[in-house]
Amino acid sequence: MKLTIQNFSKIAHADILVDGITVIAGDNNTGKSTVGKILFSMFNSLSNIEEKIWQQRLREIEKTSRIMTRNVIGPNGRNSAFFIKYSSALKKDLQSAMKAKDEITYQDIQESIERVFESVKFWGKELRESFEEISEELTEKIFALLNLPEEILAREVLTEYFQDVFNQQINSLIVENRMAFVAAHIKNKKVALSFEKNECVSILTELAILHKAVYIDNPFVVDKLSGEYDMNRMDEHLAGLLEGEDRAEIMDGVFERVLNKEKLENIFRPLNTVIDGSIMQQQDGEFYLQREGFLHPVYFGNLSTGLKAFVILKRLLETAALKEKDVLILDEPEIHLHPKWQIVYAELVVLLQKSFDLSIVVTTHSPYFLDAIHLYSIKHKIDNKTNYYLSEMTDNQVTMENVTDNLDLIYQKMSTPIHELETLRYELNNGS
Repeated sequence: MKLTIQNFSKIAHADILVDGITVIAGDNNTGKSTVGKILFSMFNSLSNIEEKIWQQRLREIEKTSRIMTRNVIGPNGRNSAFFIKYSSALKKDLQSAMKAKDEITYQDIQESIERVFESVKFWGKELRESFEEISEELTEKIFALLNLPEEILAREVLTEYFQDVFNQQINSLIVENRMAFVAAHIKNKKVALSFEKNECVSILTELAILHKAVYIDNPFVVDKLSGEYDMNRMDEHLAGLLEGEDRAEIMDGVFERVLNKEKLENIFRPLNTVIDGSIMQQQDGEFYLQREGFLHPVYFGNLSTGLKAFVILKRLLETAALKEKDVLILDEPEIHLHPKWQIVYAELVVLLQKSFDLSIVVTTHSPYFLDAIHLYSIKHKIDNKTNYYLSEMTDNQVTMENVTDNLDLIYQKMSTPIHELETLRYELNNGS
């Protein structure tokens, strides 16, 4: 897959090959995280887009019926709960009707509105008269919602998703009135999105997105599994996977683990050098790590930050949340890791790619981690599927250069602080 980015946030232009492991290095604030967030947003908003549009229609129907009935009936009195109960029941009734028929007519909607009114059983002449005042208008609004073109709704879904991830800063932050453009080229097919004024204005999908993207940048997400905390969209998605919400059937994970038993054994071997225990969810709903030599399981919140980074990978593998050919985005995974554990984590990344044919994007500032990725990709014979990019800021605009054939450019950038410290040391030793 090749990812093309133009005039998106701080990135002026980038062509990035995502085929195996893609490592992006560079100074802070040079758009490295933006690449991963674009992939996350593209894959997860477009995956199963038809179902997302379907759910969007149902939400709008429920919202419209609730507002209209509340405005006419009023929020007070013994009928105050009517608009809530009615709008929910109407959504379910129309959902059943739409599943049973290829096309819903105006009359079908009228009948559904009346049928649900009778079934809710809120009596009273006043309520009946008030409801009759809005029934025709409600029918017209629902009919219009059901006949909105999918293209319009798809753009709305994508706009909401990207705005949420990028805090409504999608278009260029440097040059005004430039169309933002992102495209994924996959097997001679293209998926392309354009944005204007931070809204999606065009969609081209030559193939269906079948795989998800998992974004990991926050080890503390494991602390949030059992509590009510504010989470961004990436953390919410990851927390859902860690809790097993992504599996339609509980047995899915069992079959996946059996089918991938040998692959998992190869990955768990280095992983278990760090996490010598099993993850469990106790009756109180909290997650714990049962470690060898400990009398009691250790609550996730009490684990070291570095250990939490490994717990996330272990949990994703144990629940079979990571599937073959998924996209995995690791934003500066080395931040909380000792150099020794950085090397272990790097080998896990290489083994994950090789075993599950994942597309992995990694951003890093660490020479240890970068070198470990490089060497382990050679050791495990996937160096031909590992690419390296240097992200740089020029005139406030980010560009990304493929430096796979000249890694010294990255090492030189990473070694600059060491040279500065050596200069300071020399000055101090020589009384300068």
